Amino acid sequence: MAIRYEFSPAIGRALRLDDDLATLGTSSQTLAEDAIRAGRDEEAVTLVNYFLREMQIMHGILTTWVQDILRFIMEKSGSQPGMDTAGAEAIVRAFNALELGDAPRDRCLEALHAGRRDEAIQWLDRMRLEIKNPHEILVAWVQDLLSYCAATWGEESVLETILHTHQSIWGDRYATWNQMTPHEKVALTVEGMRGGHFSGARRRGDVQIAEEDDRFVISFDPCGSGGVLRRGDPETGRAPHPLTEHGTNQEPHLWTWQKTGVHWYCSHCAIAMEWLPGRQRGHPLRPLDHTLDHNAPCVWYVYKDEKATREYHYPRTGLVKPEDIEIQPPPPLTKGES
Repeated sequence: MAIRYEFSPAIGRALRLDDDLATLGTSSQTLAEDAIRAGRDEEAVTLVNYFLREMQIMHGILTTWVQDILRFIMEKSGSQPGMDTAGAEAIVRAFNALELGDAPRDRCLEALHAGRRDEAIQWLDRMRLEIKNPHEILVAWVQDLLSYCAATWGEESVLETILHTHQSIWGDRYATWNQMTPHEKVALTVEGMRGGHFSGARRRGDVQIAEEDDRFVISFDPCGSGGVLRRGDPETGRAPHPLTEHGTNQEPHLWTWQKTGVHWYCSHCAIAMEWLPGRQRGHPLRPLDHTLDHNAPCVWYVYKDEKATREYHYPRTGLVKPEDIEIQPPPPLTKGES
């Protein structure tokens, strides 16, 4: 398997842009192990460091999301100006302060340089677990905080809080989406769900990617965040996350694909990838085929030409496919707008 790790001007940093889709969908951990065993030490070092970066990026995103929901809850609860931000920062302080993954990464590379290859592989997995474990807590925390919002202020408050945090999480990450090639879009998408969310049955970040004439099809079995909440963790045997009374929506909304029974965590996919970008730019950003079957794979699409996005993606979030529209960068959505 040949990796291609290089700088993307559109994305603004280096990432895996492997040409082979099967390689692109393979866990960075697995590829690093292969390189360690084969004696390709330079490649192994690149992959170990990149795998850590994949995980740390998502840890930062989830921590920001939790902090923003906490700030929203405090603001809605009547906190004095400034207290909401200060209080939310204090609550997640430990998650921001921990240098997760650095120590086992260093031990991994020390063992590699000393020729202790089996030991290096063991430290590589410990590096994954050091970040995977708080990842599971953060994902469940988001679900529970959104459930609290729905129970306290009604279901529309979930949309409101996700709009509050949209720019700092999804808006910034996909700010140059229109300048990316389709392959770069796939690579960035897969990065987030691979090392970022530990997708796949082994929870290492295994993703399936297929190419069709008009689009790329990306599937997760399971998705490592909402999918594991709904299905449970196949690596440890942990059961699905217990739902509170308000853990799924009871009323259909355009921002829940007009369905009921959608976990609040999963609703952000409808909002950030379909409902909101469809209203800002005419087309969904990265539509998906959400299913209420918790044991089914989660399937996402990256279209090679967004004007050719298939018709069926539009009506479920209340959109009408435009006859012809120039794709323009979406205007930034600042916190507080809805």
